[in-house]
Amino acid sequence: MGEDRLKIVSARPLNPRSLRLEFSNGEVCLFDSHRLRGPKYIPLMEEKYFTAPQIRDGDLGWEGLDVTCDAKYVYDRSVPYDDNAKAKEYVPTRKDIIQERIAIVLFPVMAISGIIGVIWWYIHN
Repeated sequence: MGEDRLKIVSARPLNPRSLRLEFSNGEVCLFDSHRLRGPKYIPLMEEKYFTAPQIRDGDLGWEGLDVTCDAKYVYDRSVPYDDNAKAKEYVPTRKDIIQERIAIVLFPVMAISGIIGVIWWYIHN
């Protein structure tokens, strides 16, 4: 009496933040990285990780990271995808690479600025 567990059968990046996923039930869906919440997913902000998906026992993982998402979790957070012949494999452009590098630098700067602001407010109030 084996239970038919939903599995991911293929994963392909379409852009730096979206994956085209095919599930064992035959559905093709679009999964956006913004659906991932929590500190363990922070490394996936880097394009080099998010655009290197791996299928691990039917679940979604990423090359070089110890992060795996259950197929059902991903399916529940995906939207149906119209699989047309014009959809191409994602190849990062120079603009994408520059934007990623800027975001990687600005994120810690903004975090540190926020911490300094809180400390300044605490000292002066």
